Amino acid sequence: MKLLRYSLLSLVALTGVTMQQEAKGQGAVIDVLGSGVEDADKLLNAYFRPFGESFAIGLGQNWYNSAAPLKLLRFNVQVGASLVQVPTESQTFNPTTLGMNNLTPLGNSAPTILGPADQGPSYVLSTTDPNNPANRIPIDTINGLTQGMGLNFMAAPFAQVNLGLIKGTELSVRFVPTLDLSTFGGSMSGKFGMWGIGVKHDIKQWIPVVNKLPFSLSGYFNYTKLSFELGVSLPGPEGKTYDAYSGPGDIVGFNYAPGVTAGNYAGQAIAMDASSMGFGIIVSKKLLMLTPYLSLGMQSANFSLRTAGDYAILSGLRDASTLSQPGALREEYKVFTDPININPDPINSLRYSAGLRVKLLILGIHAEYFGIGGYSGVNAGVSLGF
Repeated sequence: MKLLRYSLLSLVALTGVTMQQEAKGQGAVIDVLGSGVEDADKLLNAYFRPFGESFAIGLGQNWYNSAAPLKLLRFNVQVGASLVQVPTESQTFNPTTLGMNNLTPLGNSAPTILGPADQGPSYVLSTTDPNNPANRIPIDTINGLTQGMGLNFMAAPFAQVNLGLIKGTELSVRFVPTLDLSTFGGSMSGKFGMWGIGVKHDIKQWIPVVNKLPFSLSGYFNYTKLSFELGVSLPGPEGKTYDAYSGPGDIVGFNYAPGVTAGNYAGQAIAMDASSMGFGIIVSKKLLMLTPYLSLGMQSANFSLRTAGDYAILSGLRDASTLSQPGALREEYKVFTDPININPDPINSLRYSAGLRVKLLILGIHAEYFGIGGYSGVNAGVSLGF
């Protein structure tokens, strides 16, 4: 589980969430890929879904806090964060409905990664008996495979620059150049980068009669893209140790499947991509230092998490009987390249929000409540404008 846990903690750290659960469950060594590629893909898709959805939703928040565009060549710098609340129904899932072959859950309710802080059901890992294909041989009982973090929200920080252009248009930019994570020290390796662009335009000026009314009305569009890669290590079976033979059914070693050779396990990584696109309208009214605002639009959020590199995956058992070890078995491994691809369906839903900005000279502070699909959350931030 070091592969999954290490990558997960790093991903969450990027969003600013404090992981007090880091020390929990470290004694459980869980290799989810050992259950086979198909089972691991099904289980991790269900387990990670609310993380991916809420992360992608949070990525597209906090672009605007007023319908009034900045005047020509005026600019400000804006920072803040979004908290996305995970719906109750997305905090657990039923692992018995996933159709897994090698993993049998000993319970019908498991926490998702952003679910209750418990380890969920145990899973029995089994494989086909090479001497009797109608039977399955249990290999291990795994605890804590789908452990919740006790968090039901996702945090996403942001920083952007806004610039006023001609004809009531405002351009917003978010940009983090691709960073080599190894430069931050420690054993971490990988890369991280993000960019986003937003446009807000005064549409009230083009509507007769409405352009005389005392409020601001603009249309908006924004797009954000994040890419993240974290180096991990899940070595092959060469260093694995086995108990001494004591009787039929004992596993005494391993082999690669016929025609399979060891892979290059040095290039392993977990890669994440997330993107968000939104468009709609904003209406606001300035009242001295206060500017209440409302927005209505559509948002599309996409998320994927995949393993990159070669991985040795347990594919079954083979008969290894000898005169001195009758009934002995050997584990059989296959090598897969880029085996896991967690890619939930994108969220395409109506987005609505209501917020308030307070402006004191060049300092602005805002807070906003928003909803999209079954998710809801709050945005907050500060800006310095010139």
